[in-house]
Amino acid sequence: MNLARRAAQDRERERLRTGAADASGANTVTVKKNVVKIGRPGYKITKIRDPNTKQQGLLFQLEYSEIGLDVVPRYRFMSAFEQKVDMPHDRRFQYLLVAAEPYETCGFKIEAKEIDQRRFFDYYDKDTKEYFLQVLFKK
Repeated sequence: MNLARRAAQDRERERLRTGAADASGANTVTVKKNVVKIGRPGYKITKIRDPNTKQQGLLFQLEYSEIGLDVVPRYRFMSAFEQKVDMPHDRRFQYLLVAAEPYETCGFKIEAKEIDQRRFFDYYDKDTKEYFLQVLFKK
C-alpha cells in the first residue's frame, strides 16, 4: 500500500511539474522567472497627517527608472512573526514590502498600528516610473 501511495504522489508531482491542467482546466503551475536583480530603487518616505480626521500616516515614493513596460510594482504587509530577519519577533512592528522586477524587494519596518483600508492609496505612474503608496493609521 505504501508503494502504491508513493507512486501516486510521484505521479501528482510529475503532473504539477510539467504544468498539466487540473480537473477545473486551470493551470496550477506558476512560472518563476530567473531575473538578475539590479539593486534597490530610490525611495522617499514622508510623514503625513490628514487635516480633517487628524489621522497620521506615511507616504512612500519609489522610483523604478529601469522597470519594464509591462511590470507593475506590488506591495504586501507582513507581520513581525512572518519575517526571518529580526529575531526575536517584535509585535510592535510590521513590514511593508514593495516588489518590482528587476529590482530587489524593498522592506519598510513600520509600527503595527491598524491600517485604515478605506483611506489606503497606491498608484503607479508609467510615464515617470514612480510608485506612490499612502498608508493612514486608524486612531
